[in-house]
Amino acid sequence: MTMQRTFMFVMALGLVSAMAVPSFAGNEAESTVTYYKDVLPIMQENCQTCHRESGANISGLVAPMSFMDYKETRPWARAIARKVESKEMPPWFATAPKGVFENERGLTDDEISTIVNWVEAGAPAGDMTDAPPAKQWAEASNDGWTYGKPDFVVKMDPYVIEDEVYDLNIVFYKKLTEAELPKDTWVRGWEFRTGDSRLTHHMCSSTIPPSAQVHEDGTAVEGDGSDVEGSTLLSCVAEGGESGILPEGYGVLLEKGSMLSFNMHYNKEPVAGSAETVQSEIGFFVSKEPPRYQVKNDSLYNRGFEIPPNHPNYRVGSSRVLEKDTLVLNYWPHAHTRAVAARYTAFYPDGTEELLLDVPKYDQGWQVTYKYKEPKLLPKGTRIDVDFWYDNTEARGAIRKFDPNLSVGYGERTNDEMSLGFIGYAEIEDHIGTTDNNN
Repeated sequence: MTMQRTFMFVMALGLVSAMAVPSFAGNEAESTVTYYKDVLPIMQENCQTCHRESGANISGLVAPMSFMDYKETRPWARAIARKVESKEMPPWFATAPKGVFENERGLTDDEISTIVNWVEAGAPAGDMTDAPPAKQWAEASNDGWTYGKPDFVVKMDPYVIEDEVYDLNIVFYKKLTEAELPKDTWVRGWEFRTGDSRLTHHMCSSTIPPSAQVHEDGTAVEGDGSDVEGSTLLSCVAEGGESGILPEGYGVLLEKGSMLSFNMHYNKEPVAGSAETVQSEIGFFVSKEPPRYQVKNDSLYNRGFEIPPNHPNYRVGSSRVLEKDTLVLNYWPHAHTRAVAARYTAFYPDGTEELLLDVPKYDQGWQVTYKYKEPKLLPKGTRIDVDFWYDNTEARGAIRKFDPNLSVGYGERTNDEMSLGFIGYAEIEDHIGTTDNNN
């Protein structure tokens, strides 16, 4: 949950020792390294994506402090140096494959040395005239939307999370109005805003076709978070996750008269005065032309496992065989507090295998969506395995605030576990229809 993520992040940066950076004499080479000339360009390209002010959007600001200028950055200088030297920051939890994901984070050895030398020199500011132009972020001029102003926005009705709520999974349904969706429309991307990132464990949304209309009054449905029959998952977003724009030529069809689900998981302290009113929303970006491929989002999952008490490395697996040639766009491994690693593997029809994604240090607080630079073709008959590993020991329980003496299975609550290997993909077809946004 977000409260836990913030706690872990502050601990990871070493708050206690980070607030004071003593001056060091340093040698002459080190003393020439300054914030404005050398460090700020690195921060702009690698750190400010998360470390900046933003709206209450779980897919926007995912770090609890801002590094937008020297005054904000300097108190954290020693902690920053430690974390970049150990390669814990910028956060990137996949060790393989390298170079294939467009959102891969990491610093070069020269960039790491620059930051370390700057700190050892006393973290000098330098000459402000050496600073590069401030980086412009889309949300600054687009009401907080990361990818620019959406073509249309769909909001769920405001909802009050009462004082006594600790862990709540709830689904809201919202029919798309004539004004929002006057015709069948292809969209090329969407962005989720949860209404309050401090309380939101995750948010998912599905499209529900006109033929399966239910709960047209927006009635909330408590339960396991499942959507109605016939629905198609758009995507999910959680701590550290990102919404996004699809590659050129890919899209999702929203039918006129369809509905959206707002599948929300809230988690907070159940104390007096803790009630909050939330209102999630989704901004959609319309395709100018009908795409070539229709995108689907789905998960390989296992709901029949039980993690034994005090088990240090319990594996849970799931598999699927592809029925068609498939272009994979992204992966999103999702589990809860006991999860420590995740892996996707392809087993091809010719008997060979390939590691698709290896995340040996899975962190619930940074649930990265791993997006391919170029869609990856997996032929018909390929088996995809998704494996998760879980640590249900006292040592991890003390850090992640769970009881290791319990057997834990699949469940919607934060203290339960999940094993969901999400995949965004498109099945290769001769054509996907003739729907035209310009009609």
